[in-house]
Order: sequence, then structure tokens, then C-alpha cells
Amino acid sequence: MLLLAVPGSGKTTVLVARVAAQILSGIPAAKILNLTFSRESARDMGVRFARLFPEMELPRFSTIHSLCYSVLSSYAAHNGRIVPTLTGSDGAPTSAQLLREAMNRVKNRDVGFADDEDIADTLAAIGLCKNRMLSRKERGDVPSAISGLPELYDAYEAVKSEKGLMDYDDILLYALTFLRKLPDILVRFRSRYTHINVDEAQDISKVQLEIIRLLSPQGRRLFMVGDEDQSIYGFRGAYPEGILSFEKMFPGGQVCRMEDNFRTRPEILVQCDQFIRQNRERYEKSIRPARDSRPGSIIPFRPSTPERAMERILQAVKALQPGEHLGILYRNNLSAFPVTDLLRSAEVPFTVTSSPARLIRYHIRVVMDIMMLAEHPTDRRRFAAIGKSDLDDEVRSELLSFDGVQDYPLLLSLTEDEKSRKLGKILREMRGKSPADALSLICRELKTGRFYLAKALAEDDAPSVLRSAIFRQFTRRTRTIDQLETRIRELEDYLYDPPNPRGAQVHLSTIHSAKGLEYDHVLLLDCCEGILPARKAPGASPEQARRGMNEEIRLFYVAATRARETLTLFYPADSDRALIPSRFLSAFLAPPDNPKKGAPLDRFLLGDRVMHRQFGSGLVAQVNEDVLTISFDNGKTRQFSARLCVQKNLLTHIDDGHDANHSG
Repeated sequence: MLLLAVPGSGKTTVLVARVAAQILSGIPAAKILNLTFSRESARDMGVRFARLFPEMELPRFSTIHSLCYSVLSSYAAHNGRIVPTLTGSDGAPTSAQLLREAMNRVKNRDVGFADDEDIADTLAAIGLCKNRMLSRKERGDVPSAISGLPELYDAYEAVKSEKGLMDYDDILLYALTFLRKLPDILVRFRSRYTHINVDEAQDISKVQLEIIRLLSPQGRRLFMVGDEDQSIYGFRGAYPEGILSFEKMFPGGQVCRMEDNFRTRPEILVQCDQFIRQNRERYEKSIRPARDSRPGSIIPFRPSTPERAMERILQAVKALQPGEHLGILYRNNLSAFPVTDLLRSAEVPFTVTSSPARLIRYHIRVVMDIMMLAEHPTDRRRFAAIGKSDLDDEVRSELLSFDGVQDYPLLLSLTEDEKSRKLGKILREMRGKSPADALSLICRELKTGRFYLAKALAEDDAPSVLRSAIFRQFTRRTRTIDQLETRIRELEDYLYDPPNPRGAQVHLSTIHSAKGLEYDHVLLLDCCEGILPARKAPGASPEQARRGMNEEIRLFYVAATRARETLTLFYPADSDRALIPSRFLSAFLAPPDNPKKGAPLDRFLLGDRVMHRQFGSGLVAQVNEDVLTISFDNGKTRQFSARLCVQKNLLTHIDDGHDANHSG
């Protein structure tokens, strides 16, 4: 059985009650295996079960990784082997250290440019390959912060194998191999657990699903709870296609629905239900409110400046009643920086998702180094950092090719031309200025500033613009350049290992980390085009782009359904002209009785096969707000107003056999 449970329907309580019913029916507790996505969820279910049914024996509530480690341990115990040590445990090198060693082995690979975030991103890409069970050729299509993923993958695996180590995702692959190839191991675990219950089924990966299928032949005594509308971990390998094809995978299996939401006000749920239907790869279902209406539950807010946005956040904090909780949710970890700084300054207790994100990265790092070099002209480290930065040659030349003035003895003395003298003059002018004035000078006078902080770049890369916008905020909040760097570095360290006090009413979290949680009031940041939804990966196929957009829709839906009482949607500030409001805002806020007023994504997505009444069949090649670019099968490409196409019924979808719409 697959139980589709909408947000706020009480699925965990239902699953725990089902386990108790199984035990009451005579099934020994030791024979029941309950699997979930995270250790926190496993602990939560165990605590709930013990609280509700204290007289019953506690069955196993486990993560799939923990189950698979049991498979490895069982194999080792019966065959006189030793389970490999996990990377980063018992003094073993971490996966990051192993990847850096592997990078040194790849021909012509310089590891100096890769910072910790690049390494973490590449390790996540390797984990994605393992969870999706991708071939070496398919790994080449996986985006990674460090290029050449197939080669890095092979080198990383070689280094790990030589040291007798395994990483977290190897546990899954090794367990799957043993269960497939060693019948005695498979029989042992099938007999050990005769009934399997799976929570958060939409989050399991392809390899995890294969393991569950092996342990539950033909799906006998298998119960899965999930919601494909809440599948938001595609970057980790989540495989929502698994539950979408449940009835094909397990012939005779039942699909049931829990559609009543007991959490959220109806005004929010009506918009959520309308919005999620834009994702056509889902089961047909509704999310029905069980609470009374309260007008004003949805609050769109467009601040005039980023500072006004901070004021609005502080107002929401001060308006909290005893016992209420406020969730401040964001897509990009960088958005936690100004809010964290605000709450710390106001001495507001809060929790925040731990993050390795660094604000002083990429173009901001170069600008910061220039500003600090102006203040500290004998700082060899700053000078070396600018010389090694990933600037293009022309811009680097601008920074390093002027005559060595007495105040700047470390700078190269290559020419005596006008450009060189100008740069020396600018650096001298910058010394002693406020951070905001120094940044203005860089942006106005140096190609570096124009190259990295110009609006043209922002339109291409919204995360870079967000980074620049937040950096500008901090330049306005500090008096000296030294204070600016110190303040940002302190925040970076704070967010890497936040204290998270007990009893706090305010919670900062990424949307991904907030899944499964709920708050009385939610402030949703990052409603910017290119951030939520994210820009499609370069080189992505139409099918990949379509899957990516579906996950972006689900991510916004998950964020909105965390709210119990109010949902505030933050538009980009008027002063941040380079950040464009997300297309999701107009789609979400469209009147339920007139969905045609919403954004065009509610009908057509990148990669859709469509039929135009006049021009025939084709493929949606690009979606840019209201403009659809369609590549027709006759080789011609045309652009249309999506809204007009909806109103005039000029375009229809073609069922090409890949539509995952389900009914019943």
C-alpha cells in the first residue's frame, strides 16, 4: 500500500498507529521494520510510539543507511571480514580530504582554487551519482562546482579504496550488492523483517528503493507513506518516480489518500492547492483545509530597500505572542547573513540552520582584498590573493600593472602609463574611506567593479547578485573596512556552528531543512527569479530542465505549507533592480477563480511537447516570464505570449507517453 499524505495531514501519527495495530494483530515487534529518511525522524517516531503505546514492545525505527550498515555487519560477521571504516570517523580522513588527494592525482588539476564549498558541492555530486546509480557516461551530465566529475569520481574512489574506507553512500551500494549476489544474506533479512513500513517515501533514492524492493518481494507486507508534491531532495538523489510508478512496480498494490490538512488556514491552502497543480508529474489529489478561515493570512511584501526588509522582519519578531513560533525561510544560505546579523544585534534568541556558506567568495573576495590592500599596503597575503584570483587577464592586469608608489611597495612595477598612475591614485583615495564609499569608488573607477558588480552579470546569475546585494548591505552597516571584514568573518563562523538556544521562538532555516516542520508564522525570503526558481543548469536537456522546474515548484509549495496562521512573501527590494521578482509570486497569488491571471508556468514548462493551432507540434525551448519560445518540428522557432496562448486556447499539451499524471 502507498498512502499519499498531504502536508499537515498527520501522516507520522498514522504510521505509528499502524505499527501498534500490527503488533496488536499478533505480529511480533521484532519482525516490524520502520524506515525513514533521517535519524531525527527515526528518533521522533520512536519517541511518539513509546509515548502513545508505553505498554508495547518498541519495534525498530531506523534510517535506510542504518539498515544497510546492519547488512554489512551481518556479512562481515558470517564471513570473518571487517566492515570498512567510514570516512571521517575514528581518526580516518574525511571525504573532503580524500577528494583533495584525488584531485592531485588527476592530470593538470590544480587544487588550490577549490575552497571548502566547492569540495562540498563536488562530494554532493558524487553522492548523487551513487544514489541514482549512474554509469560513468551519465556522470558527465551531473553539474559540479569542479569540472571533470567522471575523472574526479574515479580518482576519489581509488584513493578511498586504497585506504580501506567507505563513505556514507557506499553503505547503500555495498548492501545492495550483497543482497543481490548473496542469497543467504537476502533470506536472512527477509526472515528477520516480515513487515516493512516506509516513511517519507518521496525522499528515498533509486538505490534505496531497489533495496526495499529486494526485502519486500512483489511488495508483500510493504506500507509506504509519502507525498510526491513534497519531493525536494533531487540534489541528493531523491527519486519521486518511484512512488509515481508504485502501481506498475507492485501490481495489485493500493494507492490511498489523506487529503485533509489540519495545520494551515484555508486562505493559504487554496493558493497552495492551485499552485502545486502546475507540476503535472503528480497524482491527482487535493489539499483540503480543516481549519476555519482567517482573512489576511497571505501577506505579499515588497520593501523599498533591503533595510526596510530587515525592519519588517524585526516587526514580525516583536509581534510574536507567547508560545508562537516564527519561521524565516530562504532558498540560499547567504540570505541568513543579514537576518542573523539583525537578530544578534537586537539580542533576539533564535535558531538557525548550520551552513558552511561564505559570503566573502568569488567576486566579493577580490573586492574585499582590494579594499583591505588599500588600508594595509604591506599586506603580502592580500597582494598574493589578488594575483591568484580567477579574474580575467585584462582585469588582473589593471590591478597589478602600475608603478610602485612608496605607499604600495608590494605592487608590481611594470609600466609608467596613465592607467597605472590612476590605479595608484584610487588606492590612495580609498584608504580611510567608509566601506560603502570605498565600494562605490571601486565600482565607478575600476574595471574590477564594473566586471563583477554590474547589472549585466546580475541578470545572468541571480545568486551572484544576491551575494553582491548582501555585501552592499554590510558595507552600509559598518564604519571601517577592517570592521566590515571582521563582522562578516564572525558571521561566517557563527553560521558554521550556531549555538541554537532552547526555547527560541524565532527560527531561521533553509526551505529544505524546514521540511517536516511547521511554524505559526512564515516569512519566505528569496522570492527572486534565478533563486526560487533556480536558473536551469547550463547544458541541461529539456527533460532535465523540466524535472528541475517541477522540483522548484515543489520547493515553493513545501515552504508555503509550513505556515499555520500567516505567510509573508518577500519580493526583491525596489532598490535591488537586478533581482527580478519570482514568477512563482504571481502564479501563487493568482485568484483561484481566475487562474489565467497567473504566470504562464501554470500551463507550459520548459521541455513540454505542445501543439499550436496554426504552426503544429513543437517543443517549449525557453520560458522567460510571459514569453514562450517554441521550436517547431518543421525546424522553425517562434515566440508567443504565454498568457495570450492560454486565453485564446492556441496551445495544447501533447501526451507523449511521459506524462506522469495519475488518476483514481
